[in-house]
Amino acid sequence: MFRYPVLLLLLLSSLATLSLAEEKIDGIVAVVGDESILLSELDAYTMLRLNSLGLRKDSVDINKYRNQFLDELIDGKVLLAYGKKDTTISVSDEEVDQATNNHIAMLLSQNNLTLDSLEVELQRQQGISLAKFKADARKAIREQLLKQKVQQTYLFGTKITKKDVEDFYKEYIDSLPKMGESVLLSKLSITITPSESIRQKAFDKIKSLKQRLDNGADFAELAKQFSEGPEASEGGDLGFIAKGTLSELAFEEKAFNLSQGQTSEPFETRFGFHIINVTEKRDQKVHIRQIFIKVEPPKEEIERITHTLDSIRTNCSSEKAFTEAVKKYSQDPVSKKNNGHLKWTSLLELPSEIKTAIDSLPVGAISTPVQTDKTIAIYRVEKRVSERTLTIEDDYLILEKKASDILSQKKMIALVSKWRKDIFIDKRL
Repeated sequence: MFRYPVLLLLLLSSLATLSLAEEKIDGIVAVVGDESILLSELDAYTMLRLNSLGLRKDSVDINKYRNQFLDELIDGKVLLAYGKKDTTISVSDEEVDQATNNHIAMLLSQNNLTLDSLEVELQRQQGISLAKFKADARKAIREQLLKQKVQQTYLFGTKITKKDVEDFYKEYIDSLPKMGESVLLSKLSITITPSESIRQKAFDKIKSLKQRLDNGADFAELAKQFSEGPEASEGGDLGFIAKGTLSELAFEEKAFNLSQGQTSEPFETRFGFHIINVTEKRDQKVHIRQIFIKVEPPKEEIERITHTLDSIRTNCSSEKAFTEAVKKYSQDPVSKKNNGHLKWTSLLELPSEIKTAIDSLPVGAISTPVQTDKTIAIYRVEKRVSERTLTIEDDYLILEKKASDILSQKKMIALVSKWRKDIFIDKRL
């Protein structure tokens, strides 16, 4: 029997119901507005939810869980009703097509199937054609996307304070997961600074490209010919970028301040010079293209800094010696202020180049020089643990995300509870 991806299984819990409803009258367990929830839908959803909780049907009070899961399905129908009523929220055919194609591609990949063999399995296991499966999937996916957009719309702008994070930590500290193998590192970092002549050469190049754009040149063609980013062969297409997802704030701010169709003036980030063009804006996302010209230091400068750090590493035989070297040579103001000490970090969260450099080092050892972006650094392993408890001092961003998720969930529950009062609900279980 072939496997379904988890998200697709959740969608299929309603797809199976659609097929059954055409063949016979299914029991209705709830009516929400003009939508019905069928017994077969509840049964399918119950099995999925029990599996997700690691529970067996014969080991729990099934009626208790069925009532809980029915309420979850009702909440989903309430969200759907509000999504249909809110004229500012919509799901395009293109979004549905893309999501449907992605899920079917995942299904084929996970089960090593072709479209033809998938149709055979669907006929054998569910008695439906591939066309019927796709049509039902599109309906379920459209509803899922609409519910997601309702949540995004009504939760957008939810702010979280430091006190919120502290309160969350106090309430959930005993149930928070442990972090896996982690290291406490110290860093000595030297900045790689390109010469002014190199920077000017890159600026002159990007400026000339902007002049060609102003004179009517095609953005995609110029990107293919001259851009030095990995997406150059695709005409500089970076795809859709969501707000708050980029580490380079200057780039994100520029992208979101442009109007659809507008092209920016050349601007600089720590990577080099950019010209960006916004092709589309949708749901706090922008679809952009870029022409990028690197500003890179000469090879000789990289070799000089690497040699200096290698020499420091060789001569620092103690923690005290490394601390003194940090005070004298490090150019990273944040870590230097703390004598080079960084916060506890999970090995899984370390950038791959740093993880590779320190992975096999014992406590007290110093890594070989590691180049990242415009810096070269060496790292001293201060401590290692196989697991540790999350703390606000070392894991604030993780805790902030978890606290934000909980607050958003509570806000959504409150909204749905309020919306329930405005919608006809007949629960028949």
